[in-house]
Amino acid sequence: MAEEIKEREKQRKPVVRALINIGIVLVAMLGIWVGFTIVFGTTTPFFVVSSGSMEPVLWVGDIIVVNGNAHFQELHTGDIIVFNEPGIGRVIVHRVHTIMDDPYRRIETKGDNNYAPDDWRVTSKDYIGRVLFIIPKVGLLTTILTPPTNYILIVVIIAAVFILELRSQKTEEKQQQQPQPEQGGAGPTNPDEPPV
Repeated sequence: MAEEIKEREKQRKPVVRALINIGIVLVAMLGIWVGFTIVFGTTTPFFVVSSGSMEPVLWVGDIIVVNGNAHFQELHTGDIIVFNEPGIGRVIVHRVHTIMDDPYRRIETKGDNNYAPDDWRVTSKDYIGRVLFIIPKVGLLTTILTPPTNYILIVVIIAAVFILELRSQKTEEKQQQQPQPEQGGAGPTNPDEPPV
């Protein structure tokens, strides 16, 4: 009976370690995300460019980092901003084309690759943030990692963690089963070698 319990504990040990490792990774990712949202002042500090309206500055697949701490009242003509399209809510990344402050601040935007300014006017209610910097082409991964591919990848990664834990457990067991060399001895085994 006691041997059976020990065997079950041996079988559970790699599973528990794998779950702990996965938990650590998830907590670390959450911590990084929360840190970025605090530093950049927006709940969504990263966006992937999905259209060519801002080419050649922003290309499809670029990741943009957005600074939500850049106040709407401090924007200037030429700034690249992220906002929800007024009335629709779709996220847009365009350049500030014209600023109108009468009677309240409204911003006319335009994509660099578009012929004319946009039909809408962005208000502080629509504004998300100003583009801080660009990470080229990394966002192309998001086009590959759409459902169901992303779910399959998650399952494969979790399975890999479990398999690696099981393999490390077996390696540990083999090392424990091997006879250990005697320690202590009276010195070197080769008389020509100096003592350590």
